[in-house]
Amino acid sequence: MKSLLVAAFTICTCAFAYAQQIEPQKEVLPIQNSVDTTLSPIPEPLFILSEGGIKKELSTDELGKLNITQIASVEMVLDSESLKEYGEKGKNGVMIISLVEN
Repeated sequence: MKSLLVAAFTICTCAFAYAQQIEPQKEVLPIQNSVDTTLSPIPEPLFILSEGGIKKELSTDELGKLNITQIASVEMVLDSESLKEYGEKGKNGVMIISLVEN
């Protein structure tokens, strides 16, 4: 029985040593990506601030400074009417932000 255990131990040790010596071939291949994953910028609409019947163009900086409690409604105009009324600036749509009247 003792010789059987020694033989089993020897076989396991040899198998382990052999496995340590053989490393799988790791060939690193460059990845070729045929799909363009860069994001194109989202076209910004024209921002219009409407207050007391007066409309004025609003920059993104001015938009960021607006307090949300000042906003009564937001209307998104995407049809050809926006292009007619606002010209080339309205080609990506017009966002009309109406303020709460005091």
